[in-house]
Amino acid sequence: MIFDYISTKIRNLHRDQRGTTLVETLVAAAISVIVFGVITTIMVQFLLVTRWGNSKLETSNDIQVASLWLGRDALESSSFTPGSGTVYGTLSWPDSSNQFRYSYNALEDTLVREFIEDGLVQTSFPVARYILDQTDVVFSSSGALLSVSITATSGEEINSVNLQLSMRAR
Repeated sequence: MIFDYISTKIRNLHRDQRGTTLVETLVAAAISVIVFGVITTIMVQFLLVTRWGNSKLETSNDIQVASLWLGRDALESSSFTPGSGTVYGTLSWPDSSNQFRYSYNALEDTLVREFIEDGLVQTSFPVARYILDQTDVVFSSSGALLSVSITATSGEEINSVNLQLSMRAR
């Protein structure tokens, strides 16, 4: 009795079970393609925004670091002597014992700061790493006022600043 009931139910299950239709398969595939497309679009946007954000941070950081060093050096200096070639110029202390020379390193595309004491270079390091061309930095002076224009470029992101720095009175 119980055996007959179970075997009848099993036969009915087999009779009611059918495979998926072509329409159901196509609908499932279409939904999968839409979901995959949305996820891919989100990932691409995320990567592009991240790359843009990194470039923005790189150029902003370059401008800030260079501005801080130039501002510090200008406050300690009493004069600016323009340079030639890849050297932008030299900021000198009132007694000329210490100098800060700024130049362009074409191999690394950087703005370089050198600290010179008694005619010898003591330290040399890049203060801006994304200076693509020597003309992206311009120094000029008028009396105790030093003007510096800096343009940093990373990828498609370009950031510029024009600084007006006061030097010590002589």
